[in-house]
Amino acid sequence: MQRIAITGGVAEGKTTILRMFESLGAHTLSSDAIVATLTGPGTELCRQLIKEFGQSIVAADGTLARGALAQLAFGELRLRRRLNQIMHPAVVRALREQLDALGTASLVMVEVPLLIETALQGAFDGVIVAQATPALQRQRLLQRGVSPQQARQILRAQLPTRAKVAFADWTIRTHRTLEQVEAQVQRIWQELTEPRGVYCSAQRIGR
Repeated sequence: MQRIAITGGVAEGKTTILRMFESLGAHTLSSDAIVATLTGPGTELCRQLIKEFGQSIVAADGTLARGALAQLAFGELRLRRRLNQIMHPAVVRALREQLDALGTASLVMVEVPLLIETALQGAFDGVIVAQATPALQRQRLLQRGVSPQQARQILRAQLPTRAKVAFADWTIRTHRTLEQVEAQVQRIWQELTEPRGVYCSAQRIGR
């Protein structure tokens, strides 16, 4: 099985790229989707987060408030580190379980936003980095309803994508048209599915 990670910064099109590969026939997994499942109301991780950070992170419907979590993730460094200490082991464990459950799937594309920050790149057979421009990232965040101040805070808190490109086997430029992005995805897909595709290493998450 080839396991290819898709990473990049906020609002750089990682999910769009993942869906494009899925439409071509790849099995796909999303760390963000795993996080949503793990932190649902009543889950152990949800209870742990509330115990650590208080009821202020709980929305009126009992779910974790995304805005409050964003403040933790992109605000004070001490709180961000504590959040990561709680979240990352659970997410990596669940990701490993889901990958193992795919069994004989020949190619799996996995969206991992914090791949480089958590030093998980060696657990995959290849790395795709989605890269837009900071200006476009900011524009997309504002379109999602993020305030200008919070958008600046988010972008400052993240590892610059140009630093992630150094770890990339492929870089997809997502500041281009959707058709151009799709063409880049198609080229990578052809490379991966031809006999000369990425060699499947023995190294795996958590092993």
